[in-house]
Amino acid sequence: MGWFNKILVPIDGSRQSFKALDSAIRLAQDSGAELTLFHAIPHIDAGGPRTKTLDNQIVTQGNDILKKATMYARKKKIQVKTKTARGSPAFATIKFAKSGNFDHIVMSTTGAGSAEGEMLGSVSNYILHKSKIPVYLVK
Repeated sequence: MGWFNKILVPIDGSRQSFKALDSAIRLAQDSGAELTLFHAIPHIDAGGPRTKTLDNQIVTQGNDILKKATMYARKKKIQVKTKTARGSPAFATIKFAKSGNFDHIVMSTTGAGSAEGEMLGSVSNYILHKSKIPVYLVK
């Protein structure tokens, strides 16, 4: 087996996360690694009908983001696995990286919630510092 075997790619739907996906696809093409696309769905506290509607919209949006990323990878002849999990993107990504036995994480430096021009977002900063496996940040 090569150095890249199982790569985790957090996807939030931002242009930057798709740039990171491009880099992960190139790594997978060169190494034969397996790619898993991951999207964290935030917790919505229980509430009335509006809360349930919002939660359904967030889940649908997350699934749509993963479908778009999957189609993007398939156009480049790469098969991917997908996974969603509840929780904050930073914590959920670290937890899934551990449980999924990934050997690398490829992600963007900033994502959908970052301010324009920010060098390093809070999610990527957290993952970079808490991950036990190599993290590749794509600007």
